[in-house]
Amino acid sequence: MASVNVDVATRMKKGLDYYLSLDYPIECYMGEHEVGDAYLAQFLDFDIKGSSEDYYEAIEIAKEYLAIHIKKKLELGHELPNPGEGIRFMKHREALQAYKSKDYERAISLWQEEVKHKNDQAMTNLGLMYLKGEGVAKDFSTAREWFEKASEYGNDSANYNLALMYQTKLGVEEDEDAAVDYFRRAVMKNHQGANFRLGLVLLKDRTDNERVKEGFECMLNAAKTGHPMAIAQMGGVDKEPNTACEKNKLFRAYDKVKQLEIIDDAIERYIRPILIKDGGNIIVLDYINEPEIEIRLAYQGNCAGCSMASTSTYTIIKDTLSQVIDEDIRLYII
Repeated sequence: MASVNVDVATRMKKGLDYYLSLDYPIECYMGEHEVGDAYLAQFLDFDIKGSSEDYYEAIEIAKEYLAIHIKKKLELGHELPNPGEGIRFMKHREALQAYKSKDYERAISLWQEEVKHKNDQAMTNLGLMYLKGEGVAKDFSTAREWFEKASEYGNDSANYNLALMYQTKLGVEEDEDAAVDYFRRAVMKNHQGANFRLGLVLLKDRTDNERVKEGFECMLNAAKTGHPMAIAQMGGVDKEPNTACEKNKLFRAYDKVKQLEIIDDAIERYIRPILIKDGGNIIVLDYINEPEIEIRLAYQGNCAGCSMASTSTYTIIKDTLSQVIDEDIRLYII
């Protein structure tokens, strides 16, 4: 036992760069996506995934999430696996290969064996096969049971699919509260589709600022990871600040409270009257002034959800705030 403890202690002292330098196995395959097929990259030693319509981007996103995960584990003093230790990845890979080859009987057999080892991804995959009727008769009740088992282990895909089932009345009664709960669980693991879907739900009624803030954060997260429908909803994701512009030293010398007062005044005088005239409105959700200036706004009334809101109106607002501050600002509007 002493030698094991020494090994653990030694590994615990090693930093983020050390663990990121290790050759952790990663699998990249076609997976679920809001608007069709996408690549899903998963580190097989962790419950860490990244998704994108681009193969290489999916891998890079997964690497970013892995770095965040390892950093948190190190800060908490938790042990981390060596490559190949975390999950019984060879069996998982064999099952995936069987599934890709449409040898569903073999895939099911392997995943049923993996379930005995508490492999939550195997539980989720079985749920998906019953949900889609691949190799088995389509059975929503059995699919839900497998998803619920995987959910107990925090599996993001299982939580996402449970949320969809409750949202769309797929084998269960419609239950928005249950859908929101499962979406939130998936969002905690940075599930792209869950971020988008939860954002849509929370942004439907924009009278509760806390729900709007949460919905905004979800939609922004989805947009930043390349979700096409989230990008269409969120104005400013494709805009970068002009860092080379001449800075407004007077504005930047003020404290945050004074800066926000100036922004509120500009919106009240130059922007809100235009929107109110068309039956809409706008609210400041958040203002961040370090390390860069970031302003988050949300439309209300007739402007909420309008596709033009993220294009022409966005430009008007960006130009106005750029004149009040300067062009080195990041502006997000939904």
